[in-house]
Amino acid sequence: MTKKCIVAGCLVINDGKILMLEHNKLGAWLYPGGHIEENEFPYEAAIRETKEETGLDVELLGNDNIKHIDEGAHTLITPFAIVYENVPYKTQPMHIHFDMVYVAKVIGGSISTNSESTGSNWFSREEMEKLDTLPNVKDIAIKAMESYPEL
Repeated sequence: MTKKCIVAGCLVINDGKILMLEHNKLGAWLYPGGHIEENEFPYEAAIRETKEETGLDVELLGNDNIKHIDEGAHTLITPFAIVYENVPYKTQPMHIHFDMVYVAKVIGGSISTNSESTGSNWFSREEMEKLDTLPNVKDIAIKAMESYPEL
């Protein structure tokens, strides 16, 4: 049986460029993100993973125009995309990610990386089009930059 995981990630855009990390396990440039921890909402995981992997504090952007439905139900920021991915790790059996991908802007912190990546860089749209990464990552990043030209 194939393992299925819910993960969350952030397309961090600043000054017209998007932040990508060179991921160790996959050998590709990816946006920050990772597995959702127990008792964590997807948006919380996206913010936490971005901080852990980049050192940056971010604010998520998106549609949350219905604040409360009733006392027991609340709406959340809508992810920019929800992606179904077959993840081909080099050292683990392939498994499936359901990736809640958010768009975010920087509100603090300073750029750094952790042991999960070999480096980070900000890419313009033109650079993203030429970047050696997974096609879905490239497509989502470019669409996010087009959707948030003010960032």
